[in-house]
Amino acid sequence: MFVLGLDVGGTSSRALLLDASGRRVGYGKAAGGNPAAHGTEVAAANIGRALEPALRGIDPAQVAGAVIGMAGAGALERAVFDLMWASAGLRPAPRVTGDLGIAFAAGTAEPCGTVLIAGTGAIAARIEDGEPTVIADGLGWLLGDEGSGFWLGREAARVAARALSRGEAAGRLVRLVAAALLDEESLPDAVHVARGPQGPQGQGSGNGAQEAQGRPPGNGAREAQGRPPGNGEILRGGVPEIGAGAAGTLAGMRALAIKLVIGAQSRPPLELARLAPLVSQAAAEGDPAALEIVDTAARLLCRTVAEVRAAEESGPVVLSGSVLTSEGPVCSAVRERLGASTVLAGDGAGAAAWLAGREAFGWDPVTAARLHERIVSGG
Repeated sequence: MFVLGLDVGGTSSRALLLDASGRRVGYGKAAGGNPAAHGTEVAAANIGRALEPALRGIDPAQVAGAVIGMAGAGALERAVFDLMWASAGLRPAPRVTGDLGIAFAAGTAEPCGTVLIAGTGAIAARIEDGEPTVIADGLGWLLGDEGSGFWLGREAARVAARALSRGEAAGRLVRLVAAALLDEESLPDAVHVARGPQGPQGQGSGNGAQEAQGRPPGNGAREAQGRPPGNGEILRGGVPEIGAGAAGTLAGMRALAIKLVIGAQSRPPLELARLAPLVSQAAAEGDPAALEIVDTAARLLCRTVAEVRAAEESGPVVLSGSVLTSEGPVCSAVRERLGASTVLAGDGAGAAAWLAGREAFGWDPVTAARLHERIVSGG
């Protein structure tokens, strides 16, 4: 007999198969399965793709139980999901829960404590008896998720766009973002502009080439051509052409900024989270803009923890999600600011499978505690 554990987030879906001894039998990974972010049909399809390699070589009818920790579980259309589940040959209905309890269990076998997740999104919770009782943030990329991977990526893109638009010297972060969104191997030096009370002065300064001609500037991709942009051009993802030698002018730099904006907006919003590692890379190299983003992210994440953690609580805070489980400046800054002991979460799919094993195999507390570290650490 076997059990399945799945850890489903906005970026990836991972499935782990265990036998009754706690041994890992199968594992699969696919794209994100958060139904709130991707819709149930896409989410279910991606979860199904993660199940295929995890179940390869075994009879799905031998799966005695399953636990799924799913970000955005409240948006799941169960009928669509159940159809995918049955098509995989699985009989017992899985216990679908939010990702908070799973993330906490990935760090500790204790029933109570605090968990902070910062992956594509960001959320914190007080956990009691394995379930969240108080929750902060987790409000999505548009209205919340402060300090998350998406937040970091958006801030990086914003810094790059503003620096290019102003003709400022491109630091390490700006160059990394430009390489990711513009395929620009190199950027021109800064354009130095004298600024007065009304803004930039002089030929080619300000918001675009039109200023030098005494006409109001446009605010889109066609500025460098002396024409105001149409909204349709930006929405269609048109990319402005930059003439030879133009990039070294402020109008050319502004055109690069608009090109970067279009590159960012032509992608699904959550793909900005892919820029988050660039913030860590630039911060590690001492880039001032990246260091400021890291410091702000840590402050926001710690503020989220403070909303759920009791003042007298002394237990560790479980840190989960790609932003916090990879050793880097954000993780270090959060640990320093929290002023509490922390533990990094292990494999979320392993934690879900461990919970499923407790339920299906009836492991006693001693056995469950002994198996926990091995399962969530990938052993």
